[in-house]
Amino acid sequence: MLTNLKALVVIVVLAFAVFHLARRFCVQFMSEGTFDRRRNIWFALTIVAFLSPSFWLYAAFALGLLYWSTARDENPLALYVLVTFTVPNVHFYIPGVVFQQLFDLTQYRILSLAILIPAVFQMWKHSPGSPSNRLKLVDVVLIAFLLLQVVLLMPYESLTNTMRRTFLIILDTYLVFYVFSRISEKGKMADVLVCFWLSCALMAPVAIFEWAKGWLLYTELASAWGDPNVFAWIFRDGSVRAQAATDHSLNLGYVLAVGLGFFLYLRNRVTSAALSWLAIAVFSVGIFASGSRGAWITAALVVLIFVLVRPDSGRQLAKVAVFSAVVVAVMYMTPLRESVIDRLPIIGTTDQDTVIYRQQLADASWPLIRLNPFFGDPFVYLRMEALRQGQGIIDIVNGYLFTALFTGLVGFGLQVSVLAISIFHGGSALVRARRFDADLGSMGAALLSTLLASLFFIAAAGYSTTTYILAGLLMAYATIVARQARNVALARDEVSDKSSVTSSKRLSTNP
Repeated sequence: MLTNLKALVVIVVLAFAVFHLARRFCVQFMSEGTFDRRRNIWFALTIVAFLSPSFWLYAAFALGLLYWSTARDENPLALYVLVTFTVPNVHFYIPGVVFQQLFDLTQYRILSLAILIPAVFQMWKHSPGSPSNRLKLVDVVLIAFLLLQVVLLMPYESLTNTMRRTFLIILDTYLVFYVFSRISEKGKMADVLVCFWLSCALMAPVAIFEWAKGWLLYTELASAWGDPNVFAWIFRDGSVRAQAATDHSLNLGYVLAVGLGFFLYLRNRVTSAALSWLAIAVFSVGIFASGSRGAWITAALVVLIFVLVRPDSGRQLAKVAVFSAVVVAVMYMTPLRESVIDRLPIIGTTDQDTVIYRQQLADASWPLIRLNPFFGDPFVYLRMEALRQGQGIIDIVNGYLFTALFTGLVGFGLQVSVLAISIFHGGSALVRARRFDADLGSMGAALLSTLLASLFFIAAAGYSTTTYILAGLLMAYATIVARQARNVALARDEVSDKSSVTSSKRLSTNP
Protein backbone atom coordinates (compact mmCIF):
# COMPACT_ATOMS: atom_id res chain seq x y z
CA MET A 1 0.00 0.00 0.00
CA LEU A 2 2.83 2.40 0.82
CA THR A 3 4.39 1.82 -2.60
CA ASN A 4 1.08 2.65 -4.25
CA LEU A 5 0.78 5.87 -2.24
CA LYS A 6 4.27 6.95 -3.30
CA ALA A 7 3.49 6.15 -6.92
CA LEU A 8 0.23 8.07 -6.66
CA VAL A 9 2.04 11.16 -5.40
CA VAL A 10 4.45 11.06 -8.35
CA ILE A 11 1.64 10.55 -10.88
CA VAL A 12 -0.54 13.31 -9.42
CA VAL A 13 2.34 15.82 -9.32
CA LEU A 14 3.32 15.10 -12.93
CA ALA A 15 -0.32 15.17 -14.08
CA PHE A 16 -0.98 18.47 -12.28
CA ALA A 17 1.93 20.06 -14.15
CA VAL A 18 0.72 18.70 -17.51
CA PHE A 19 -2.88 19.84 -17.01
CA HIS A 20 -1.66 23.28 -15.93
CA LEU A 21 0.59 23.72 -18.96
CA ALA A 22 -1.93 22.29 -21.41
CA ARG A 23 -5.01 24.16 -20.17
CA ARG A 24 -4.68 27.28 -22.33
CA PHE A 25 -4.02 25.13 -25.38
CA CYS A 26 -6.85 22.65 -24.77
CA VAL A 27 -9.59 25.22 -24.10
CA GLN A 28 -9.30 26.27 -27.73
CA PHE A 29 -11.07 22.99 -28.55
CA MET A 30 -13.49 22.76 -25.61
CA SER A 31 -15.05 25.04 -23.01
CA GLU A 32 -13.19 25.76 -19.79
CA GLY A 33 -15.92 24.05 -17.81
CA THR A 34 -15.61 20.91 -19.93
CA PHE A 35 -11.84 20.89 -19.52
CA ASP A 36 -12.15 21.26 -15.75
CA ARG A 37 -14.75 18.50 -15.48
CA ARG A 38 -12.72 16.06 -17.59
CA ARG A 39 -9.56 16.90 -15.64
CA ASN A 40 -11.34 16.30 -12.34
CA ILE A 41 -12.70 12.98 -13.59
CA TRP A 42 -9.19 11.89 -14.58
CA PHE A 43 -7.85 12.76 -11.12
CA ALA A 44 -10.81 11.12 -9.37
CA LEU A 45 -10.39 7.84 -11.27
CA THR A 46 -6.63 7.78 -10.66
CA ILE A 47 -6.82 8.61 -6.95
CA VAL A 48 -9.65 6.19 -6.21
CA ALA A 49 -7.85 3.42 -8.12
CA PHE A 50 -4.66 3.77 -6.09
CA LEU A 51 -6.55 4.02 -2.80
CA SER A 52 -8.94 1.11 -3.48
CA PRO A 53 -7.88 -2.22 -1.98
CA SER A 54 -10.12 -4.03 -4.49
CA PHE A 55 -10.69 -3.68 -8.22
CA TRP A 56 -14.44 -3.96 -7.66
CA LEU A 57 -14.51 -0.80 -5.55
CA TYR A 58 -12.78 1.07 -8.34
CA ALA A 59 -15.02 -0.51 -11.00
CA ALA A 60 -18.22 0.48 -9.18
CA PHE A 61 -16.96 4.03 -8.71
CA ALA A 62 -15.74 4.31 -12.32
CA LEU A 63 -18.98 2.96 -13.82
CA GLY A 64 -21.08 5.42 -11.82
CA LEU A 65 -18.86 8.45 -12.38
CA LEU A 66 -18.35 7.85 -16.09
CA TYR A 67 -22.04 7.17 -16.73
CA TRP A 68 -22.92 10.40 -14.92
CA SER A 69 -20.30 12.41 -16.80
CA THR A 70 -21.26 10.94 -20.20
CA ALA A 71 -24.76 12.38 -19.86
CA ARG A 72 -23.26 15.83 -19.21
CA ASP A 73 -20.42 15.81 -21.76
CA GLU A 74 -21.13 17.31 -25.17
CA ASN A 75 -18.59 14.93 -26.72
CA PRO A 76 -18.31 11.67 -24.72
CA LEU A 77 -15.79 10.17 -27.14
CA ALA A 78 -13.28 12.84 -26.14
CA LEU A 79 -13.78 11.84 -22.51
CA TYR A 80 -13.30 8.19 -23.50
CA VAL A 81 -9.86 8.72 -25.04
CA LEU A 82 -8.75 10.95 -22.15
CA VAL A 83 -9.46 8.40 -19.40
CA THR A 84 -8.58 5.20 -21.28
CA PHE A 85 -5.16 4.93 -19.64
CA THR A 86 -5.96 5.99 -16.10
CA VAL A 87 -5.31 2.45 -14.83
CA PRO A 88 -3.88 -0.76 -16.35
CA ASN A 89 -6.27 -2.97 -18.29
CA VAL A 90 -6.57 -5.64 -15.57
CA HIS A 91 -8.99 -8.58 -15.93
CA PHE A 92 -11.47 -9.80 -13.29
CA TYR A 93 -14.35 -12.20 -13.94
CA ILE A 94 -17.84 -11.07 -12.97
CA PRO A 95 -19.44 -13.88 -10.94
CA GLY A 96 -22.74 -15.04 -12.41
CA VAL A 97 -25.99 -16.27 -10.86
CA VAL A 98 -27.37 -18.47 -13.63
CA PHE A 99 -23.96 -18.98 -15.21
CA GLN A 100 -20.77 -19.63 -13.27
CA GLN A 101 -19.06 -16.60 -14.80
CA LEU A 102 -20.45 -13.83 -17.00
CA PHE A 103 -17.32 -12.28 -18.49
CA ASP A 104 -14.13 -10.61 -17.36
CA LEU A 105 -14.38 -6.91 -16.66
CA THR A 106 -11.51 -4.64 -17.74
CA GLN A 107 -10.77 -0.95 -17.88
CA TYR A 108 -11.66 -0.88 -21.59
CA ARG A 109 -14.98 -2.63 -20.95
CA ILE A 110 -15.83 -0.27 -18.11
CA LEU A 111 -15.39 2.59 -20.56
CA SER A 112 -17.45 0.83 -23.23
CA LEU A 113 -20.31 0.12 -20.84
CA ALA A 114 -20.32 3.56 -19.20
CA ILE A 115 -19.42 5.80 -22.15
CA LEU A 116 -19.69 4.16 -25.59
CA ILE A 117 -23.05 2.39 -25.20
CA PRO A 118 -24.79 5.51 -23.80
CA ALA A 119 -23.09 7.54 -26.56
CA VAL A 120 -24.62 5.26 -29.20
CA PHE A 121 -28.10 5.69 -27.73
CA GLN A 122 -27.60 9.46 -27.64
CA MET A 123 -26.55 9.35 -31.29
CA TRP A 124 -29.61 7.35 -32.34
CA LYS A 125 -31.93 9.53 -30.24
CA HIS A 126 -30.75 12.86 -31.68
CA SER A 127 -30.57 11.66 -35.31
CA PRO A 128 -32.78 8.57 -35.64
CA GLY A 129 -33.00 8.60 -39.44
CA SER A 130 -29.52 9.87 -40.21
CA PRO A 131 -27.73 8.10 -43.09
CA SER A 132 -24.56 8.02 -40.96
CA ASN A 133 -26.23 5.51 -38.62
CA ARG A 134 -26.68 2.98 -41.41
CA LEU A 135 -24.24 0.17 -42.08
CA LYS A 136 -21.50 0.88 -44.61
CA LEU A 137 -19.27 -1.44 -46.56
CA VAL A 138 -16.51 -1.17 -43.97
CA ASP A 139 -19.01 -2.10 -41.22
CA VAL A 140 -20.08 -5.19 -43.14
CA VAL A 141 -16.46 -6.27 -43.67
CA LEU A 142 -15.58 -5.80 -40.01
CA ILE A 143 -18.71 -7.63 -38.85
CA ALA A 144 -17.88 -10.50 -41.23
CA PHE A 145 -14.38 -10.75 -39.75
CA LEU A 146 -15.70 -10.75 -36.19
CA LEU A 147 -18.38 -13.34 -36.97
CA LEU A 148 -15.76 -15.52 -38.63
CA GLN A 149 -13.82 -15.63 -35.36
CA VAL A 150 -16.98 -16.68 -33.52
CA VAL A 151 -18.00 -19.35 -36.02
CA LEU A 152 -14.57 -20.99 -36.27
CA LEU A 153 -14.59 -21.89 -32.56
CA MET A 154 -18.25 -22.88 -32.26
CA PRO A 155 -17.61 -26.64 -32.80
CA TYR A 156 -15.21 -26.69 -29.86
CA GLU A 157 -17.16 -24.80 -27.19
CA SER A 158 -20.53 -24.59 -25.46
CA LEU A 159 -23.37 -22.37 -26.63
CA THR A 160 -22.94 -20.27 -23.49
CA ASN A 161 -19.33 -19.53 -24.30
CA THR A 162 -20.21 -18.70 -27.91
CA MET A 163 -22.78 -16.16 -26.71
CA ARG A 164 -20.25 -14.70 -24.29
CA ARG A 165 -17.56 -14.36 -26.97
CA THR A 166 -20.01 -12.80 -29.42
CA PHE A 167 -21.01 -10.15 -26.92
CA LEU A 168 -17.41 -9.38 -25.96
CA ILE A 169 -16.09 -9.23 -29.50
CA ILE A 170 -18.79 -6.71 -30.39
CA LEU A 171 -18.14 -4.72 -27.21
CA ASP A 172 -14.35 -4.69 -27.58
CA THR A 173 -14.00 -4.10 -31.31
CA TYR A 174 -17.07 -3.23 -33.34
CA LEU A 175 -18.59 -0.83 -30.82
CA VAL A 176 -15.32 1.11 -30.64
CA PHE A 177 -15.01 1.33 -34.42
CA TYR A 178 -18.69 2.21 -34.87
CA VAL A 179 -18.90 5.17 -32.49
CA PHE A 180 -15.67 6.78 -33.66
CA SER A 181 -16.58 6.34 -37.33
CA ARG A 182 -19.86 8.25 -36.72
CA ILE A 183 -18.33 11.55 -35.59
CA SER A 184 -20.03 14.10 -37.83
CA GLU A 185 -18.52 17.47 -36.89
CA LYS A 186 -15.03 18.85 -37.36
CA GLY A 187 -15.08 20.48 -33.93
CA LYS A 188 -15.87 17.19 -32.20
CA MET A 189 -13.17 15.44 -34.20
CA ALA A 190 -10.59 18.04 -33.11
CA ASP A 191 -11.82 17.64 -29.51
CA VAL A 192 -11.17 13.88 -29.68
CA LEU A 193 -7.70 14.44 -31.14
CA VAL A 194 -6.67 16.93 -28.47
CA CYS A 195 -7.99 14.70 -25.65
CA PHE A 196 -6.11 11.72 -27.07
CA TRP A 197 -3.00 13.89 -27.21
CA LEU A 198 -3.62 15.07 -23.63
CA SER A 199 -3.92 11.46 -22.45
CA CYS A 200 -0.54 10.76 -24.06
CA ALA A 201 0.92 13.97 -22.64
CA LEU A 202 0.01 12.69 -19.18
CA MET A 203 1.81 9.40 -19.82
CA ALA A 204 4.95 10.75 -21.49
CA PRO A 205 6.52 12.28 -18.33
CA VAL A 206 5.50 9.17 -16.39
CA ALA A 207 7.36 7.09 -18.97
CA ILE A 208 10.45 9.27 -18.64
CA PHE A 209 10.30 8.97 -14.85
CA GLU A 210 9.93 5.17 -14.99
CA TRP A 211 12.87 4.85 -17.37
CA ALA A 212 15.10 7.25 -15.42
CA LYS A 213 14.31 5.85 -11.95
CA GLY A 214 13.81 2.19 -12.91
CA TRP A 215 10.42 2.19 -11.16
CA LEU A 216 7.20 1.15 -12.94
CA LEU A 217 4.55 3.22 -11.19
CA TYR A 218 1.44 1.22 -12.13
CA THR A 219 2.56 -2.40 -11.71
CA GLU A 220 2.05 -2.55 -7.94
CA LEU A 221 -1.55 -1.40 -8.41
CA ALA A 222 -2.42 -4.43 -10.55
CA SER A 223 -0.61 -6.71 -8.10
CA ALA A 224 -2.49 -5.28 -5.12
CA TRP A 225 -5.79 -5.95 -6.88
CA GLY A 226 -4.81 -9.55 -7.59
CA ASP A 227 -3.99 -9.49 -11.31
CA PRO A 228 -0.22 -8.98 -11.44
CA ASN A 229 1.43 -8.26 -14.76
CA VAL A 230 4.14 -10.93 -14.68
CA PHE A 231 5.69 -9.62 -17.89
CA ALA A 232 5.82 -5.97 -16.81
CA TRP A 233 9.50 -5.73 -15.94
CA ILE A 234 11.23 -5.80 -19.32
CA PHE A 235 14.76 -4.46 -19.73
CA ARG A 236 16.73 -3.30 -22.73
CA ASP A 237 20.47 -2.90 -22.35
CA GLY A 238 20.14 -2.65 -18.56
CA SER A 239 17.36 -0.03 -18.53
CA VAL A 240 13.76 -0.77 -17.61
CA ARG A 241 11.29 -0.25 -20.44
CA ALA A 242 8.60 2.20 -19.39
CA GLN A 243 4.94 1.30 -19.84
CA ALA A 244 2.89 3.73 -17.68
CA ALA A 245 -0.71 2.43 -17.53
CA THR A 246 -0.65 0.67 -20.93
CA ASP A 247 0.36 -2.81 -19.63
CA HIS A 248 3.33 -3.13 -21.98
CA SER A 249 6.14 -0.98 -23.31
CA LEU A 250 5.13 -1.80 -26.90
CA ASN A 251 1.66 -0.38 -26.28
CA LEU A 252 3.07 2.73 -24.62
CA GLY A 253 5.44 3.49 -27.48
CA TYR A 254 2.70 3.01 -30.07
CA VAL A 255 0.14 5.19 -28.28
CA LEU A 256 2.70 7.98 -27.80
CA ALA A 257 3.61 7.75 -31.51
CA VAL A 258 -0.06 8.26 -32.40
CA GLY A 259 -0.31 11.15 -29.95
CA LEU A 260 2.76 12.75 -31.53
CA GLY A 261 1.09 12.44 -34.94
CA PHE A 262 -2.03 14.21 -33.69
CA PHE A 263 0.10 16.99 -32.21
CA LEU A 264 1.65 17.66 -35.61
CA TYR A 265 -1.81 18.89 -36.59
CA LEU A 266 -2.76 20.47 -33.26
CA ARG A 267 0.49 22.42 -32.78
CA ASN A 268 -0.76 25.15 -35.14
CA ARG A 269 -2.91 26.33 -32.21
CA VAL A 270 -0.01 26.50 -29.74
CA THR A 271 0.76 30.16 -29.08
CA SER A 272 4.22 29.49 -27.60
CA ALA A 273 6.90 27.98 -29.84
CA ALA A 274 8.83 26.95 -26.73
CA LEU A 275 5.88 24.93 -25.38
CA SER A 276 5.37 23.34 -28.79
CA TRP A 277 8.97 22.12 -28.98
CA LEU A 278 8.84 21.09 -25.32
CA ALA A 279 5.83 18.87 -26.06
CA ILE A 280 7.59 17.29 -29.04
CA ALA A 281 10.74 16.71 -26.98
CA VAL A 282 8.82 15.11 -24.08
CA PHE A 283 6.94 12.83 -26.46
CA SER A 284 10.15 11.86 -28.24
CA VAL A 285 11.93 10.98 -25.00
CA GLY A 286 8.83 9.15 -23.79
CA ILE A 287 8.78 7.02 -26.94
CA PHE A 288 12.47 6.29 -26.49
CA ALA A 289 11.85 5.37 -22.83
CA SER A 290 9.45 2.63 -23.95
CA GLY A 291 12.47 0.80 -25.38
CA SER A 292 10.27 -0.39 -28.27
CA ARG A 293 12.16 -0.26 -31.54
CA GLY A 294 8.91 -0.94 -33.39
CA ALA A 295 7.40 2.17 -31.77
CA TRP A 296 10.50 4.22 -32.65
CA ILE A 297 10.14 3.35 -36.31
CA THR A 298 6.38 3.91 -36.15
CA ALA A 299 6.90 7.41 -34.73
CA ALA A 300 9.45 8.18 -37.46
CA LEU A 301 7.00 6.97 -40.11
CA VAL A 302 4.22 9.11 -38.63
CA VAL A 303 6.36 12.24 -38.96
CA LEU A 304 7.64 11.31 -42.42
CA ILE A 305 4.21 10.50 -43.87
CA PHE A 306 2.65 13.60 -42.30
CA VAL A 307 5.30 15.75 -43.93
CA LEU A 308 4.92 14.02 -47.29
CA VAL A 309 1.16 14.48 -47.55
CA ARG A 310 1.26 18.18 -46.71
CA PRO A 311 1.08 20.73 -49.57
CA ASP A 312 4.60 22.08 -48.85
CA SER A 313 6.04 18.58 -48.51
CA GLY A 314 9.33 19.34 -50.27
CA ARG A 315 10.37 22.16 -47.96
CA GLN A 316 9.15 20.37 -44.84
CA LEU A 317 10.89 17.15 -45.81
CA ALA A 318 14.16 19.01 -46.26
CA LYS A 319 13.83 20.46 -42.76
CA VAL A 320 13.15 17.04 -41.27
CA ALA A 321 16.12 15.54 -43.13
CA VAL A 322 18.50 18.24 -41.92
CA PHE A 323 17.24 18.03 -38.34
CA SER A 324 17.48 14.22 -38.34
CA ALA A 325 21.02 14.29 -39.74
CA VAL A 326 22.15 16.73 -37.04
CA VAL A 327 20.56 14.64 -34.28
CA VAL A 328 22.14 11.41 -35.55
CA ALA A 329 25.54 13.08 -35.92
CA VAL A 330 25.42 14.45 -32.37
CA MET A 331 24.41 11.07 -30.96
CA TYR A 332 27.08 9.26 -32.93
CA MET A 333 29.87 11.50 -31.61
CA THR A 334 28.72 11.44 -27.97
CA PRO A 335 28.12 8.74 -25.34
CA LEU A 336 24.50 8.64 -26.56
CA ARG A 337 25.72 6.35 -29.33
CA GLU A 338 25.77 3.34 -27.01
CA SER A 339 22.36 4.06 -25.48
CA VAL A 340 20.49 5.08 -28.63
CA ILE A 341 22.07 4.14 -31.96
CA ASP A 342 23.22 0.70 -30.88
CA ARG A 343 19.63 -0.12 -29.91
CA LEU A 344 18.16 0.73 -33.29
CA PRO A 345 16.87 -2.09 -35.49
CA ILE A 346 18.96 -3.15 -38.50
CA ILE A 347 21.94 -0.91 -37.68
CA GLY A 348 21.96 -1.52 -33.91
CA THR A 349 23.93 -4.24 -32.16
CA THR A 350 22.13 -4.75 -28.83
CA ASP A 351 19.19 -7.07 -28.09
CA GLN A 352 19.10 -8.67 -31.52
CA ASP A 353 17.42 -11.76 -30.04
CA THR A 354 13.97 -10.22 -30.57
CA VAL A 355 14.78 -9.63 -34.23
CA ILE A 356 15.94 -13.23 -34.60
CA TYR A 357 12.76 -14.49 -32.88
CA ARG A 358 10.58 -12.56 -35.32
CA GLN A 359 12.48 -14.10 -38.23
CA GLN A 360 11.99 -17.57 -36.76
CA LEU A 361 8.30 -16.82 -36.24
CA ALA A 362 7.89 -15.84 -39.90
CA ASP A 363 9.77 -18.94 -41.09
CA ALA A 364 7.62 -21.26 -38.95
CA SER A 365 4.29 -19.59 -39.71
CA TRP A 366 4.15 -19.78 -43.48
CA PRO A 367 4.18 -23.62 -43.68
CA LEU A 368 1.41 -23.71 -41.03
CA ILE A 369 -0.66 -21.19 -42.98
CA ARG A 370 -0.31 -23.35 -46.10
CA LEU A 371 -1.70 -26.34 -44.18
CA ASN A 372 -4.96 -24.46 -43.47
CA PRO A 373 -4.91 -21.58 -45.93
CA PHE A 374 -8.56 -20.49 -45.93
CA PHE A 375 -9.78 -20.54 -42.31
CA GLY A 376 -6.67 -21.25 -40.25
CA ASP A 377 -6.26 -23.56 -37.29
CA PRO A 378 -7.60 -22.68 -33.79
CA PHE A 379 -5.08 -25.11 -32.28
CA VAL A 380 -2.05 -23.84 -34.16
CA TYR A 381 -0.16 -23.24 -30.92
CA LEU A 382 0.23 -27.00 -30.57
CA ARG A 383 2.33 -27.00 -33.74
CA MET A 384 4.59 -24.15 -32.59
CA GLU A 385 6.22 -25.57 -29.46
CA ALA A 386 9.67 -24.92 -30.91
CA LEU A 387 8.96 -21.18 -30.55
CA ARG A 388 8.12 -21.31 -26.85
CA GLN A 389 10.29 -18.76 -25.05
CA GLY A 390 11.98 -18.88 -21.68
CA GLN A 391 8.98 -17.01 -20.23
CA GLY A 392 6.86 -20.05 -21.10
CA ILE A 393 4.86 -18.39 -23.89
CA ILE A 394 4.67 -18.56 -27.67
CA ASP A 395 4.61 -14.89 -28.59
CA ILE A 396 3.08 -14.33 -32.02
CA VAL A 397 4.01 -10.67 -32.10
CA ASN A 398 3.21 -10.16 -35.80
CA GLY A 399 -0.45 -9.20 -36.03
CA TYR A 400 -0.78 -10.24 -39.66
CA LEU A 401 0.65 -13.69 -38.97
CA PHE A 402 -1.58 -14.08 -35.91
CA THR A 403 -4.71 -13.42 -37.94
CA ALA A 404 -3.62 -15.65 -40.83
CA LEU A 405 -2.69 -18.52 -38.51
CA PHE A 406 -5.95 -18.55 -36.54
CA THR A 407 -8.49 -17.37 -39.14
CA GLY A 408 -6.72 -18.14 -42.41
CA LEU A 409 -6.30 -15.95 -45.44
CA VAL A 410 -10.04 -15.25 -45.43
CA GLY A 411 -9.82 -13.68 -41.98
CA PHE A 412 -6.57 -11.95 -42.89
CA GLY A 413 -8.17 -10.45 -45.99
CA LEU A 414 -11.21 -9.22 -44.09
CA GLN A 415 -9.20 -7.60 -41.32
CA VAL A 416 -6.76 -5.90 -43.68
CA SER A 417 -9.69 -4.76 -45.85
CA VAL A 418 -11.11 -2.79 -42.92
CA LEU A 419 -7.89 -0.78 -42.72
CA ALA A 420 -7.57 -0.52 -46.50
CA ILE A 421 -11.11 0.85 -46.91
CA SER A 422 -10.52 3.39 -44.13
CA ILE A 423 -7.23 4.49 -45.67
CA PHE A 424 -8.78 4.78 -49.14
CA HIS A 425 -11.70 6.92 -47.97
CA GLY A 426 -9.51 8.99 -45.66
CA GLY A 427 -6.86 9.56 -48.33
CA SER A 428 -9.45 10.55 -50.94
CA ALA A 429 -11.05 12.95 -48.47
CA LEU A 430 -7.64 14.44 -47.67
CA VAL A 431 -7.01 15.25 -51.33
CA ARG A 432 -10.45 16.82 -51.54
CA ALA A 433 -10.13 18.81 -48.31
CA ARG A 434 -6.85 20.43 -49.32
CA ARG A 435 -8.69 22.27 -52.12
CA PHE A 436 -10.90 24.36 -49.80
CA ASP A 437 -9.74 24.01 -46.15
CA ALA A 438 -6.04 23.84 -45.24
CA ASP A 439 -6.77 23.12 -41.58
CA LEU A 440 -9.08 20.23 -42.46
CA GLY A 441 -6.38 18.94 -44.81
CA SER A 442 -3.82 19.04 -42.01
CA MET A 443 -6.21 17.09 -39.76
CA GLY A 444 -6.52 14.43 -42.45
CA ALA A 445 -2.75 14.27 -42.81
CA ALA A 446 -2.42 13.49 -39.10
CA LEU A 447 -5.08 10.78 -39.21
CA LEU A 448 -3.75 9.20 -42.40
CA SER A 449 -0.12 9.23 -41.26
CA THR A 450 -0.92 7.54 -37.95
CA LEU A 451 -2.94 4.72 -39.53
CA LEU A 452 -0.43 4.16 -42.34
CA ALA A 453 2.40 4.00 -39.80
CA SER A 454 0.26 1.58 -37.77
CA LEU A 455 0.49 -0.89 -40.65
CA PHE A 456 4.15 -1.32 -39.77
CA PHE A 457 3.51 -1.52 -36.04
CA ILE A 458 0.96 -4.29 -36.56
CA ALA A 459 3.72 -6.39 -38.09
CA ALA A 460 5.95 -5.64 -35.11
CA ALA A 461 3.49 -5.98 -32.22
CA GLY A 462 -0.05 -6.75 -33.39
CA TYR A 463 -3.40 -4.99 -33.43
CA SER A 464 -4.77 -2.85 -30.62
CA THR A 465 -7.92 -0.92 -29.76
CA THR A 466 -6.16 2.26 -30.87
CA THR A 467 -5.82 0.87 -34.40
CA TYR A 468 -9.59 0.49 -34.72
CA ILE A 469 -10.09 3.96 -33.27
CA LEU A 470 -7.84 5.37 -36.00
CA ALA A 471 -9.71 3.45 -38.70
CA GLY A 472 -13.01 4.77 -37.36
CA LEU A 473 -11.71 8.34 -37.20
CA LEU A 474 -10.59 8.18 -40.82
CA MET A 475 -14.05 7.03 -41.90
CA ALA A 476 -15.61 9.86 -39.89
CA TYR A 477 -13.14 12.29 -41.43
CA ALA A 478 -14.29 11.27 -44.92
CA THR A 479 -17.89 12.00 -43.92
CA ILE A 480 -16.96 15.41 -42.47
CA VAL A 481 -15.03 16.39 -45.59
CA ALA A 482 -17.91 15.38 -47.85
CA ARG A 483 -20.31 17.50 -45.80
CA GLN A 484 -17.93 20.48 -45.74
CA ALA A 485 -17.40 20.20 -49.50
CA ARG A 486 -21.17 20.30 -50.09
CA ASN A 487 -21.48 23.37 -47.89
CA VAL A 488 -18.67 25.12 -49.78
CA ALA A 489 -20.28 24.23 -53.11
CA LEU A 490 -23.67 25.55 -51.94
CA ALA A 491 -22.07 28.78 -50.72
CA ARG A 492 -20.36 29.26 -54.08
CA ASP A 493 -23.64 28.62 -55.92
CA GLU A 494 -25.39 31.23 -53.76
CA VAL A 495 -22.66 33.77 -54.50
CA SER A 496 -22.89 32.94 -58.20
CA ASP A 497 -26.68 33.28 -58.19
CA LYS A 498 -26.49 36.66 -56.42
CA SER A 499 -23.91 37.86 -58.93
CA SER A 500 -26.15 36.78 -61.80
CA VAL A 501 -29.15 38.59 -60.31
CA THR A 502 -27.11 41.75 -59.75
CA SER A 503 -25.82 41.67 -63.33
CA SER A 504 -29.36 41.21 -64.64
CA LYS A 505 -30.60 44.22 -62.65
CA ARG A 506 -27.79 46.39 -64.00
CA LEU A 507 -28.58 45.39 -67.54
CA SER A 508 -32.29 46.12 -67.06
CA THR A 509 -31.63 49.59 -65.64
CA ASN A 510 -29.00 50.43 -68.26
CA PRO A 511 -30.42 49.32 -71.62
